[in-house]
Amino acid sequence: MTGQSQDSVDRRTISLLAFSATSGVLVEFYDFFIFGYAAASAFPHIFFPNLSPTAALVFSYLTFGAGFPARLLGAFLFGHFGDRAGRKKSFLLNILIVGATTMLVGLLPGYDTLGMAAPILLILLRIIQGIGLGGEFGGASSLLAEFGARRKNRAFWVSLANLGIPGGAMAASAVLYLLSDNFATSGWRIAMLLSAVVVIPGLLARFQLADSPLFEKLKEKDELAKMPSLDVMRQHWRPILLLTLVCGFQQMDGYVSGTYAISFMKSAGIPLATTAVIIFVARIGDLIGVLISGPLADLMKRKQVTYFAIGITAILSYPYTLAILNQQVALTLILQFVITLTGVGVLHGLAPILTSENFPTKYRYSGAGIAYSLSAIFGGMFAPPLLAGLIGENIAEKWFYVPVVYGLYALVAFVALSFMSETRDVALEDVDEVRAS
Repeated sequence: MTGQSQDSVDRRTISLLAFSATSGVLVEFYDFFIFGYAAASAFPHIFFPNLSPTAALVFSYLTFGAGFPARLLGAFLFGHFGDRAGRKKSFLLNILIVGATTMLVGLLPGYDTLGMAAPILLILLRIIQGIGLGGEFGGASSLLAEFGARRKNRAFWVSLANLGIPGGAMAASAVLYLLSDNFATSGWRIAMLLSAVVVIPGLLARFQLADSPLFEKLKEKDELAKMPSLDVMRQHWRPILLLTLVCGFQQMDGYVSGTYAISFMKSAGIPLATTAVIIFVARIGDLIGVLISGPLADLMKRKQVTYFAIGITAILSYPYTLAILNQQVALTLILQFVITLTGVGVLHGLAPILTSENFPTKYRYSGAGIAYSLSAIFGGMFAPPLLAGLIGENIAEKWFYVPVVYGLYALVAFVALSFMSETRDVALEDVDEVRAS
């Protein structure tokens, strides 16, 4: 086989892998975002009707947030099996868990029927859903990084690990718009049950996956870690911590602009249908951001692109919040598009690149998954309920907390990023050798 034909085969293989990973990620994050939209609009009065509006919203967001530590648990569990038994088996199981729990949430009766059992079961299902989702990122980024290890445009292929996130978010926001008239009452249930339709193609795509050559090489040499999820925390805690703080900004922006903004816009007097359109259009920016992040990271330095994306997003959060407050819908849409493109999309694409290039093959699935799940706790779990508690319904006087939160997360990310190594010109095989020494 000539070098050219070999390259062609490699391209077809990694293209199939990218499609398989993206389709599964799309399904799982559709489920995840629908839960978030329901937490912002439906859950307060369905599962917490006896609380004040502010308290009900805070508890609803805390229920949503319960999925984030669960994602960390999932990253530990699936990371262990992904680095021990193979990427494919773990990658297949997590999509089944997320799809099943989402449909069960859609069938769960509210407080009026089950009493306290309703919010308890809701939290339990959310935790199980989060465990399934926790195995997603490590598997997608590891497979794409390892199959694309020797490709010139490695960053582009690895960035596609998160392409399904904006796809899932766009699907969720489109359903939110179509069901906006009754989403807060019964439409959210229909949206969750629709996940059954999209889980099947994702499963079929993942059955075609295989484990990477780098992983198979370790397996043949009997060099796999016995307890990878625990070992990576002991031996590679520094990159885990730094990646958590850097990626935490993207998580914060994603869940503040994409979830908390729903209740913020509602308090500002912007209709839910209009909010759904704004979020949907912004998710196009997320998609574009992922697609351009890989080429930018291949062309420039990984850290330079990251600094720029975080900085511009933090600056724009100030006029963005004021635009919502003043009901300037067109300006809100434009600014939401930009901060989603830079602070969510570009960073979505950079996250699998940064994580996969900072861990050796024997710990890549667990290390990448744990770091990204910790960033979700740091950025996504705390920011929405924190803002809901600080601002409440008094957005006219306390709106400034939104840009303040953006600024604080940006500062933390900048400091962490300054301690990270640049990995653009580092081969994954060299990462294995350096980390092993």
